[in-house]
Amino acid sequence: MAKVWAQEKGDRIPILVNEHGQPINDKSSHLTHFMGTLSRSGKYCPIYKPWNKVDAAKKKALLELLKTKFDIPEAGEKWILQSFGRKVKNWRARVKEYYHDPSLSVKQQISSRPKQVQKKQWKKLVKYWNKEKTKSLSEKNKENRAKKKMIQRTGKKSYARKREELKTSLGHDPSRLDLFSACFSKDGNTKNDDTANAIDEMKRLSDNLPNGHSDKPGPDDIFSTVMGKDRNGDAGMFGLGVRASDVWGVIPSRSACHRENNELKSRCGELTSENEQLRAQLSEKNGSTNSSIVPPLTSQHSPVVTNEPPRLRILI
Repeated sequence: MAKVWAQEKGDRIPILVNEHGQPINDKSSHLTHFMGTLSRSGKYCPIYKPWNKVDAAKKKALLELLKTKFDIPEAGEKWILQSFGRKVKNWRARVKEYYHDPSLSVKQQISSRPKQVQKKQWKKLVKYWNKEKTKSLSEKNKENRAKKKMIQRTGKKSYARKREELKTSLGHDPSRLDLFSACFSKDGNTKNDDTANAIDEMKRLSDNLPNGHSDKPGPDDIFSTVMGKDRNGDAGMFGLGVRASDVWGVIPSRSACHRENNELKSRCGELTSENEQLRAQLSEKNGSTNSSIVPPLTSQHSPVVTNEPPRLRILI
């Protein structure tokens, strides 16, 4: 990214973001590639540290450096930091794959340091990889990766940029079926039968939708029916940093609905009891007041006094 580094002061590349803060214009590829060079630099991103353990001051310095080269909206800063975390993680995985041999002694592992990694950071990284907890986690991750059968066909283009392209071509927000088909097939061809079968099943369900019914993204859309429920609160096919609650809001679970219903019933019972107590107190008060009033003595010659107001004659 020599051209980006050589930019004159004040000359910044404009970046556009969508409603989720994800970069979506063509220039955003320069941003992501430049971020990749920084993520592989121990000076800016220590390779041995999990991203959530990196100091806030260092993350802020990264943002400030990017802003000298790119005109980034404030709404995109959260995505940028999340993207840095993923890039550092991917870089760490590449280094481990190519340069770390667990069959060697720890001393030999340390001596096989790649030139791109600083000595102190490499030593800490080797120590981390040799922990039993780390080894166990690594094996679990390998098993999960082996289960992944469907291969994306958009190259380096993000889901967010592909979604923006579909929005323009379709004239409306694409469904997750539209996104999956566009990202995992090219000219109708897929990498394997699993992907092809998934797309065929989604299209079959789409053809059977009632007239006027749209397949809006949600927990029960066609994509979820075929691919399964979204995990960890993410919104599948929307890319990095987008949560399900950002797209279709928070939908309470059955247990949460049951709990809320019980709470409402309990509160309703309490209000009913309070209402009955107030009625009893009011009735008791009225009875006490009426008994304390002594009716006036009347005689045959004395007029009867009443509390009724005098009647008014209306003259027309």
